[in-house]
Amino acid sequence: MKKNHRYDLRYISNNIFASLAHGEPDDIIESIYSETKNFPKTVFFLNNKNFLGKLSSIKSNTCLTSSKFADSAKGFKNVLISDNPYLSFALLTHIFDTRPNQNNLNEYLPNKNSYISKLAKIGENVKIGNNCCIEEGVVIGDNTTIGHGVTIHFSSKIGCNCNIASGVVIGSNGFGYAKDKNTWIEIKHIGSVIIGNNVSIGANTCIDRATLDNTIIEDNVIIDNLVHIAHNVKICEGSAIAAKVGIAGSTVIGKNCQIGGMAGIFGHLNIADNVIVTPKSNVYRDIKSSGYYSSLFPLLELKLWKKTSILISKIDKISKLFKN
Repeated sequence: MKKNHRYDLRYISNNIFASLAHGEPDDIIESIYSETKNFPKTVFFLNNKNFLGKLSSIKSNTCLTSSKFADSAKGFKNVLISDNPYLSFALLTHIFDTRPNQNNLNEYLPNKNSYISKLAKIGENVKIGNNCCIEEGVVIGDNTTIGHGVTIHFSSKIGCNCNIASGVVIGSNGFGYAKDKNTWIEIKHIGSVIIGNNVSIGANTCIDRATLDNTIIEDNVIIDNLVHIAHNVKICEGSAIAAKVGIAGSTVIGKNCQIGGMAGIFGHLNIADNVIVTPKSNVYRDIKSSGYYSSLFPLLELKLWKKTSILISKIDKISKLFKN
């Protein structure tokens, strides 16, 4: 495993296309800020006005931002300014990517045509199928069953009494890229995946690792076949996800929810506890209270779709006006 990285701001600014607007170029940075890495020697990425309200709780000494938010970042000891802050953030993830070389299988031991790292921790009574790959730092709890052809990437953690069906991929890199002119620059996803106890994951489901912290599946969650769960998603205890659901990044699904087959859930949303979403629905906004929710609408140009969806949501009020 790679050692933790420590770089001075001079090195960082020179390698992420950012300038040090003010601060100390010799200051050492050890990581990128996240909710679990909120300490002075981190870089906080300020690229959205929604982050302004939390600045008082940020312990980072250093802020990476654009000229648009330069005034808001004045409270930081060090401020890095970039013309393309998302690209600079992507390059920052390359600097602090501490994952091992995933193509190096020299330290893996053969097991029924599978490869299990010497640095993986496998619990009691764990059953592992053929043609699996379990990488360095993986933890699997007692009495868990791993089907055939499963890949569990670096540092992922799976609890006890879980059932992971054939073809599942856990801890794959999230789909995150920054545009640099005509080139896509990959954002390194250096977080992990945490799966609780008594979780069932269906065949060919893919769960991406988080960008910085963890993608989380809590206890007693059941997930059907062919589901995609993107980076930073959290699915809370007792929820059920049916086949072919896609959940975009950084969305939180509450406790005891049921998501119908082929539903699409947009990113950065919060779904309350005890919500049922019917099949093929598109969830594009927060759901703040429990209940049944549904949407099924033909393809339209985006502006017209937004206007129409707003109109439909108010149809009951409109009908009452006509009755009066």
